[in-house]
Amino acid sequence: MNNEEYIELINMYINKDIDKETFYDKLVEITNSLKTPLKEFYIINAYLYRYCNVPSNLKEFLYDYSLPILSSTDITESSKNKIKCALMNAYTSDYSYEMAEKYAIELLNANISDIIILRDLANYYTKTRRYKLAESLYNIVINAGGRELATRDYQKFINVVNKKQKDYLPADYENKVKYLKFLTSLNIQFDDVIHKKQPEKIKVDNYPIPVEHTMFDFDSFVAFDVETTGIDTTRDSITEIAAIKVLNGQIIEEKEFLFQELVHPYKRTIPPSVEKLTGITNEMVKDAPRIWEVFPKFVDFIGDSIMLGYNCMSFDSKFLVRAGRLSNIIIENEYFDVLHMAKQYKSQLSCDNMKLVSVGETLGIKNPQAHRALADAITTAKVYLALKKLKPVSPVNDIVDLKDEGNDILN
Repeated sequence: MNNEEYIELINMYINKDIDKETFYDKLVEITNSLKTPLKEFYIINAYLYRYCNVPSNLKEFLYDYSLPILSSTDITESSKNKIKCALMNAYTSDYSYEMAEKYAIELLNANISDIIILRDLANYYTKTRRYKLAESLYNIVINAGGRELATRDYQKFINVVNKKQKDYLPADYENKVKYLKFLTSLNIQFDDVIHKKQPEKIKVDNYPIPVEHTMFDFDSFVAFDVETTGIDTTRDSITEIAAIKVLNGQIIEEKEFLFQELVHPYKRTIPPSVEKLTGITNEMVKDAPRIWEVFPKFVDFIGDSIMLGYNCMSFDSKFLVRAGRLSNIIIENEYFDVLHMAKQYKSQLSCDNMKLVSVGETLGIKNPQAHRALADAITTAKVYLALKKLKPVSPVNDIVDLKDEGNDILN
């Protein structure tokens, strides 16, 4: 530690007067005459000035040589504690929480006065949600003159405790699972929801175009509806999906025949105008499952039934295609669009417009909760069955004007 060349090199690194590659090469050269583990210790130690962290490309080096370093009689206990702190930080960043905990406990029991190590310990206990212990460690650091050293991390801690900032949670699905499993082993209570990892998306060109069934020749089907963040079928996202099974023309509103799920919108938020229209708020879908978690259950529910919707060929089916792509699931069910059917009975309906609510009311069918997916799906099923009782007309593919009026957000 008294080697002048070594100290000069460290100071150059601290002051950023030397690039990392040159620094490392020079460091290896300076320590080359030392024996293991002193040589490896000084290489690791050089990186542990204000933070007990090594670069990611040196983690394996740290892991490989930590045991001989910690077993050496030529290295002081205070220097070994810096290595233990580096190990704690490295294992935490690798989501190996059990190993990180091992070194955290050893440091906690070592009666340490090094404020850098104490600050890193406080960070570790904040990250693992043991806030009382973290607070006591931060107080020791601050009272020992380390306020400037701990300011940034301590402020983050205060924000978390005061609920101005969310508790730490890893970004990746696998690491979230590891982290929450570790918290469970510590008997720490948490409300975090783990969402299934998104599967590989199906490319647009590889997904089949929805097929429309045009004959009124069925009484068993699944009526469905989706609510969304907006009307752009390429950018907006599903916020709710619902369906009802109808068997032989019988609508049975019981649990086994119903499907309804809120969905956390994919890369979108719900605009205030749509919140007001549907009653589905961003708060309601904040912790809702992702579409790739909901869609497989929806596909199981519909089976191979005809999928009956209102304005579904220009709207809902396109959102389901996108949902299928995001979920890596292809659905090949035929769609039946009740809007196309209703247009053929327009002269008999005498309603001002062809929106679902208007057509339903003309037929004596009241929608109890318009713009919510399940109510719209049930209303669509009732409208289809009521239209079938009217005077027969030509099938959809014989009608010239099939121009859609509006979209699902407005229906």
